[in-house]
Amino acid sequence: MRLLATALWSVFLAHAAFAQVGSGTITGSVADSNRAPVAGASIQAKNETGSVYKAVTNQKGEYTLPQLPAGKYELSAGSFGFKPYARKDISIEAGQTLRVDVPLGDFISLDTLGEDRAGIRSLISTRRQPPSGPAPRTGDGKPDLSGVWYGPVPGGPAQEEPDLLPWAETVAKERFDNNLKDAPQARCLPFNLAPVNTFFLNKLVQSRDLLVTILEYDIPGYREIYLDGREHPKDLDPSWTGHSIGKWDGDTLVIETVGFNDKTWLGEANPHTDKLKVTTRLKRPDLGHLEVEITFDDPGTLKKPWITKGIATLAPATEEIREFICNENNQDVEHLVGK
Repeated sequence: MRLLATALWSVFLAHAAFAQVGSGTITGSVADSNRAPVAGASIQAKNETGSVYKAVTNQKGEYTLPQLPAGKYELSAGSFGFKPYARKDISIEAGQTLRVDVPLGDFISLDTLGEDRAGIRSLISTRRQPPSGPAPRTGDGKPDLSGVWYGPVPGGPAQEEPDLLPWAETVAKERFDNNLKDAPQARCLPFNLAPVNTFFLNKLVQSRDLLVTILEYDIPGYREIYLDGREHPKDLDPSWTGHSIGKWDGDTLVIETVGFNDKTWLGEANPHTDKLKVTTRLKRPDLGHLEVEITFDDPGTLKKPWITKGIATLAPATEEIREFICNENNQDVEHLVGK
């Protein structure tokens, strides 16, 4: 028995040694145009077989992708408010450690005071801790989603990037190269495709037959989700925010939104067609948290549905969503600079 155990252990060690020798590592750092580190950036390496390896930068902007099988890779990096980075044809040999530093360029707001990265981080860090306790329920036993919620923080290690068709990739690249000059929100046009906001405040008001969401910094600033069993109208005209109906799947509210026009942008710069369907799943596991999963399905733009996930946290009831009249003081357009 001891001889058999020793032989098996030898085989295990040999396999582990082969795995280390037969693989390589990509390491490096991510920084902005001022050489300041970008923490929390998502890093992804995709090889010729389609296998994907992920990492997230630390507070110093450093990352490591270990034990990558030898071969060619495409390295991509992204962080909220930055233009995506991609580098193709990176070759990794067995036993090699390759350093690839990632320049993400300028933050989308050019770190304008009040919209700088430090200011945004401070808004997140000063959020109050959500209360604990069981999730409340309505009189008919359904989870009560009502409350004022801090929207989920965008990005993160689990965040997938949309897998675009070639024409859509071309359009997205052109928009980034043009500094997002024609973004709908810069021109006071609707820009949120889902019935809840990321990052900013959301107020949910729920009744038996209707869920109303009031969104901070949004145009038009509200959504109506019908819970009375109706279907989408058959003669639905395309609109900026679509038509939403919701149905309960156990304790999860599943909201389906269709009927979009093609004038809004998907994510920061991606196009979409009027075939887009947005499915939002809301689940309140306890008093202070709201799980948000959003699936964007558009066969005219995406190779496969794009799924985003996040957790909203309950804000103090004293938080207020103030009116947002974008057209009244829109100073963006005259300062927008394209190529």
